[in-house]
Amino acid sequence: MKSKNKYLFLIIFLGICVLLVGGGYLVAFPTIPQPKNSNTNTVFWDAKLSHPYFHKGSDDDILINFHIKGQEVKSRERAPVNLVLVIDRSGSMGEVGKLEYAKEAAKRIISDLGSNDRIGIVAYSTDVELMYPIQFLNDKESATSVVNSLYPTDSTNLSGGLIAGIDQLKTLNRAGYVNRVILLSDGLANVGITDIGELSRIASQAAENGIHLTTMGLGLNYDENLMTNIAEYGAGNYYFIESPTQLATIFEKEFGQILATVAKDPTIYLTLSPGVQIKNIYGYTHMIKDGKVQIKLGDIFSGQERNILVKLNGPTQNLGKRQLLTASFEFTDIIKNKQPVSLIRELTYEVTQDKSKVAVNENKDVAARGVSVDAASELYRATMYYEQGNRDDALNNIKKALGMIVQLNGSPQKSAATVKQEAELRDAMEDMSAVPSAPESDAGKKLIKEYKAKSREQQK
Repeated sequence: MKSKNKYLFLIIFLGICVLLVGGGYLVAFPTIPQPKNSNTNTVFWDAKLSHPYFHKGSDDDILINFHIKGQEVKSRERAPVNLVLVIDRSGSMGEVGKLEYAKEAAKRIISDLGSNDRIGIVAYSTDVELMYPIQFLNDKESATSVVNSLYPTDSTNLSGGLIAGIDQLKTLNRAGYVNRVILLSDGLANVGITDIGELSRIASQAAENGIHLTTMGLGLNYDENLMTNIAEYGAGNYYFIESPTQLATIFEKEFGQILATVAKDPTIYLTLSPGVQIKNIYGYTHMIKDGKVQIKLGDIFSGQERNILVKLNGPTQNLGKRQLLTASFEFTDIIKNKQPVSLIRELTYEVTQDKSKVAVNENKDVAARGVSVDAASELYRATMYYEQGNRDDALNNIKKALGMIVQLNGSPQKSAATVKQEAELRDAMEDMSAVPSAPESDAGKKLIKEYKAKSREQQK
């Protein structure tokens, strides 16, 4: 009996200890560390290989799909914004009320900003004017008055406007802010720096400093290759705006994304194992820095999904499991006290002599994503052929892309995105067959800009 009482006393004593620990002393004990490949509540990310197994001696490529999704946030205290509007005021902006629509769109943004946000306004034609030095928006009437004062004149010094906008943000302490330059142009850069490579380098340096660049091409006479490159290297968005009446809607779409940012300055770093080579990173620019492949993605907003497809090639001479790469996903968590986050994945593959093992273990969803992206690349090439006046090759490329997507849509991997892609390819086939082959015509210019933008969107 005494023995039973001893055990009962011991159990009660331990129970009291547990309650005391749970009441506030648990922090004194070590906790299990969070796995390196776990997700935060703010951003989900995953990495899947198309082929976890490869046949010995094969030179086939490996696809990795990085899937990223921002947490859906209905209401929260958003991050403050540092925003610079860089507005083309060249002579052509006076046509069909372009500048007036741009001014109305800018004024809507000003009305939506708060006193914790900063805004700057740069206007450019031949000369560049800092109309409103970046500052906290305590006087909306003053900022609105500056916008109202804009009028069209002279040429298009796009580089000057872009650099002035970036320089405004460089002067600030940008930590904790979403930092964006929005560049609007309707014409060809014909004053200042006009080289695409040099302007891309300027954009890349801005992105390295956490300043993201969004470009908006208005009408049919701007250089979409230049505007796309600035946005891609600047880790921002690119918009083709056919009509000035669409300006307010596009401005509000971009601004809505800025306000809904949940992950700031997201970047994927890839450390490749010996013998592994990058073949392509679809839809995104990349650079090598400190021995790592760096892919800047642009800020992630609430509910947004991204799929970044990477094509690689790895050694298959020796049997057994091999290291492919280490992937780290780094960003600033806007939801959780603006803390830096680093999520790490180790990716491996196995070389085997069993061909059936290779086929059975193929990830059909990743392979399907590869088909979709390859079809988008064919659409881009078709558009380039059309731009060069080579309609036959353009149509052949679209037929090839359409065949790929039709076959995909006949499989279980069919999705809403691939159904939409098939419809867009059929439209492209019809448009390139019907529109006069002269790319200099307005119809030709519209087609080129529209399908370059769509192919880019499909790759992302």
